[in-house]
Amino acid sequence: MPGKKSIPAIIAVALSALLYFILLFHTPRQNFYQLIGLFAALSGLYIYLVWYASREGIALVLIAAIFFRQIPFFSLDSLPALSDDFFRFVWDGRLMVGGVNPFSALPESYINNPELATNLHLTPELFTGLNSKTYFTIYPPVLQGIFYLASFIFPQSLPGAVQVMRLFIVLAEAGSIYLMILLLRRFQQDDWQIALYALNPLVIVELTGNLHFEALMIFFLLWALWLLVEGKWIGSSLPFALAVGSKLLPLMLLPLLIRRLGWQKTMIYGFLVAAFTGVLFIPFFDRETFINLSRSIDLYFHKFEFNASLYYLIRWVGYRFTGYNVIQIIGKYLAMVSALAILIYSYREKSPGWKNLPESFVWVFLFYFSLTSIVHPWYVTSLVAFSVFSRLRFPIAWSFVVMLSYYTYRTTAYEENLWLAALEYVIVAIWIFFEVREQRFVKKDTL
Repeated sequence: MPGKKSIPAIIAVALSALLYFILLFHTPRQNFYQLIGLFAALSGLYIYLVWYASREGIALVLIAAIFFRQIPFFSLDSLPALSDDFFRFVWDGRLMVGGVNPFSALPESYINNPELATNLHLTPELFTGLNSKTYFTIYPPVLQGIFYLASFIFPQSLPGAVQVMRLFIVLAEAGSIYLMILLLRRFQQDDWQIALYALNPLVIVELTGNLHFEALMIFFLLWALWLLVEGKWIGSSLPFALAVGSKLLPLMLLPLLIRRLGWQKTMIYGFLVAAFTGVLFIPFFDRETFINLSRSIDLYFHKFEFNASLYYLIRWVGYRFTGYNVIQIIGKYLAMVSALAILIYSYREKSPGWKNLPESFVWVFLFYFSLTSIVHPWYVTSLVAFSVFSRLRFPIAWSFVVMLSYYTYRTTAYEENLWLAALEYVIVAIWIFFEVREQRFVKKDTL
C-alpha cells in the first residue's frame, strides 16, 4: 500500500494522465486556448512531481514516465491531433515498400499518375494530409527504415503504421531514461534529476504523442556518450552515426570531442562516423538522392520560417533597409555564424571533460537554434535531455513557453503572433542571463 506521502503524487499522476489524453486526442491544434490551458496545467503538475521525486525517490517517476508514454496507444485511431508530419512518414514508407526511392521524386509526381499511386497505396487522403507536397523528403536513413517497416507491417492502415512508429519512439525513450540513470550515477549526480526529462510535458506530447523522432537522436547520443565515458570511444562512433542517421544535427557536436579525445582520435572518430553514416545511405545511394536531399536542406535555410528568435530581429532590420524578406541572403550566413560560434566555443571551453560534455551539447544546440529560421517545439526536447546532467534549467523554462508557437495553427493562414514569439524568447533570454551570472558567482566563491 502506498504511504500517505505518496497519495498526492499518485493523484497528480492520474490527473496528468487524463489531461494528456484530452490534449493529445481531443484538442485540435486550432484550439489554441484549450491547448495552452491543458499544457499549463500539466506543467504545474510536472513541477510538483519533480519536487516529489527530489524528496521521495524516483520509483513513482519511472512508473509514471512509462505510463504516460503508453497513453497514445489507447486512442481508437492513434493519429496525432497536434501534428501532420506523420503523413509524410507513411508516404515515404509506402514508397519504399513498393520498391521506390523516397528521395527520387516529389509527391505530386505520383498522385498525378493514378495507376502508380494506387499500386503504391498512395491515397488522396494521404496526399491531402501532406504538409510537404512541393519538396523532397528530408528524413535520414534510420527514420526511413522505420517508415518502411511500419508500412510493410500495415501497408494500407494509416493508424497501424503510426502505432508501429510510435513503438520505436517509446522504446527509444525507455532506452534514454535507462541511460540517463546510468550516466547520472556515473557522474555522481542525484537520481531524481531524471524526472526533469522523464516527466517533462513537452517531451511526452511532442515525441511519443506527436510522433517526432528527436527521441531516437537523443537515445543514440546518450548511448554514444555512455560509451565515451566508459572509454570505448571507437565503439561510440556507431551510435553517434545512428544519431546522425536519425537527425543530421549531431554533426555539429563533433568539435566538442577534439579537446577530450585529442586531434588524432577525433579524426579517426569522425572518419568512423562518416563511414557508418555512408553505410546507412547505401540503400538510397545514387546521385539523385543527394541532389534532392541537398535541395531540401537548401530550402530549409532559404525559405522556411517558424518561431525564430535572432533571425526575426535580423529579418526586421532587413525589411527596413531593403523592403523585402532577406532570408535568401542571410540564411546561409546565419548557418556559417552558427558553425563559427560552435567552433569558438569548442576551442575556448573551460575544463572540458566527459561530465560536462552534456552541458556543452546544450550550449551548442542553443547556438544553432538561436540563429536558425525554424524552431519547432520538439527541437527543444534535445536541450531538455542534456540539461538533466547540468545545473542549467533554462531548457525546462523554454519547454514551458515554446508551446506558445502553436498560436500559428489557429487558422489555415498560419500567421505567427510575433508578440508571443517575443514573449517566449524574452523569458528564455532572462533565464539564461541569470543562470550564467549565478554560475559565475558560484565559480568565484569556489576559487
